[in-house]
Amino acid sequence: MPLTALLLIPLMIFAALAVDIGAWYIRAQQAQAAADAAALGGVVWMPDLPTATAAAVDIAARNGFVDQPGCDNPVPTCTAATYPQVVATRVSNQQLRVDIFTEAEVYFGSVVQPGPIEIQRNAVSEYVLPVPMGNPTSALGMGTEPTAGGLVSNFWLRAMTECESRQTGDFIGAGGGCPTNTNPNHRDEGHTFIVDVPTDTAYEIQARTTCAEFGGQQANASMRFRFFDADNTPFDDNDNVLVPPLSEVTVPRPPTAICPADGSGWTPAFEPAPWITIGNVSTAGRYVLQAKNPDYNANIRSLYSLRVVPLGFVGSYSCSRVGPTGTSGCPNIFAKDFLTAYTHAQMFPGGTIGQARLYLAEIDSIHAGKTMQVELFDPADGIDIVRMIDPNGNPVTFSWHTIDCLVYGYDCARGDLGSPAAPISQTCGGGVSCLKQDTGISFQNRTIRITIPLDPSYACAQPAGEPEDCWWKVEYEDNNSNANETTTWGVTVVGDPVSLVE
Repeated sequence: MPLTALLLIPLMIFAALAVDIGAWYIRAQQAQAAADAAALGGVVWMPDLPTATAAAVDIAARNGFVDQPGCDNPVPTCTAATYPQVVATRVSNQQLRVDIFTEAEVYFGSVVQPGPIEIQRNAVSEYVLPVPMGNPTSALGMGTEPTAGGLVSNFWLRAMTECESRQTGDFIGAGGGCPTNTNPNHRDEGHTFIVDVPTDTAYEIQARTTCAEFGGQQANASMRFRFFDADNTPFDDNDNVLVPPLSEVTVPRPPTAICPADGSGWTPAFEPAPWITIGNVSTAGRYVLQAKNPDYNANIRSLYSLRVVPLGFVGSYSCSRVGPTGTSGCPNIFAKDFLTAYTHAQMFPGGTIGQARLYLAEIDSIHAGKTMQVELFDPADGIDIVRMIDPNGNPVTFSWHTIDCLVYGYDCARGDLGSPAAPISQTCGGGVSCLKQDTGISFQNRTIRITIPLDPSYACAQPAGEPEDCWWKVEYEDNNSNANETTTWGVTVVGDPVSLVE
C-alpha cells in the first residue's frame, strides 16, 4: 500500500500524458478544422465584416463550436467566462481571420492542473477575384493613341448589334435578336467591365466612340452604357444598383462617322467623338459598367474607348499600375470575363512583318501551380501567328482545342460552324506557334481554348525600381499587312478562388 501510494502520483501523470494530452490534441484539431471552415465560408462576404462574421460564427457552430457571449477582447487573447468563443477580424478587403477559443477538460492530470485548459486556433483565408483583362492603365481600347508610360494598346473596343452575325468576332453582343444570326453566347446586357478605384478620390468614368475602320463601308453606331455602384458582394455583380443620376447614358456616334481614308482605304488616323461622362465616383470600390450597341442594323458596328480621369479634368490623361511611372493608386478599367477588341495590320509596328503585343490579362503569382485558360474566339483572320507571352516577355508553349461543340452547344455534325467543324487539338511551341493560318485550319467563327500550366515557381516580373508586373500579352504577327481582326478573348485560372493563407 505505501508503494502504491508513492507511485500513484507519477502513474496519474503518465496517464495524463497518454489520455489528457491526447484529448487536448484532438480538441485542438477540431478547433483548427472549424476555424479553417469558418474562415473559408466567411471570407466570400468581405469587405462586409458583419456579414462575414455572421457566416463564420454559423459555420463554426455547425462544426461543434457554438459561439458564447462574453469575448470582447481583441485577438489574439480572449479571457471570456464561457467557451467556446468565435472571433472574426478583418485582415484586408479580401482576407478574413477567424480565431476559436475553447477549453479541454483535465482528467488524470488534475493533480498538476486543477481546471480545464484554454485552446486557441486560428485561420486566415483569402479570395481571389476574376483576373483583369485589357491593360494596366486607367484607359482601355485607345487604338493608336499613347497612354501612360507611352503604352499604345493597338486595339479599340468593339460591339456589334444583335442583328450582326457572330462570325464577325463579337462573342457577346452579336446574334441575339435576329433568327438568322443566333448566338448561344449572346448577352442582352452587352459587355461587362470593372472600374477598380483603389482610393477615396473623385473620378469621372468617360466613354467615346470612334469612326468606322473601312473608309466608308461601315458607319459607326452610338453606344449605351449602364454604370452600377460598388457594393460588398464582389463575387456577385447581379445585385449591384445603378448609380444615380447618370445610371444610363447613350454616347452618340462621332461627328464624322467614317475614318478618313488613305490610298489603301484605311489610315491609323481616326475621328473620335468627344469624351462623355457616364459615371462619377468618389469612394474606393469595384464598380460595374455595361456597354451595349443598341442598334438593330446588321451593318452598324461600334468602336469605342473608355477611361477614368480626375473629376473635372479636360484633355489627355491616363495613369498606369506598372512601368517606371506605375502606382498602385491608379484606377484601372478592365473587362470582367470577355473582351472584344478590333485591331488592324497597319496598327502593327515592325514594317513588312508587323507584330503587335496586346495586353491580355493579369495573372498574379498567387496562381502559381494552377492552370491558366485562354479562350480566343475568331482569333486569326488574316494573322499569320498568335503567341502567348508571359510577364517576363517570353513566348510559352501551350496546347489548344476547339470547344464550340463541346462547351457552347453547336451542332457540329450538322455543320453549324462550317468546315472543318470537327474538334481540333494541337500543342504549340513557344517561339514558333502552330496557331496560325497556314496550318489549313479555319478559325472563322470558332472558339479555341488555350491551356497553359503555371509552374509552381511562377512569379510576376519585377523590373528594378518599378511595381510588380503580372500582365500576360498576346502577340499577333502579320507577314503581309492584310490582317483585319475583331476577336473576343476571355481568361480564367482553374482552381478554387478561395484559399487558406495561414
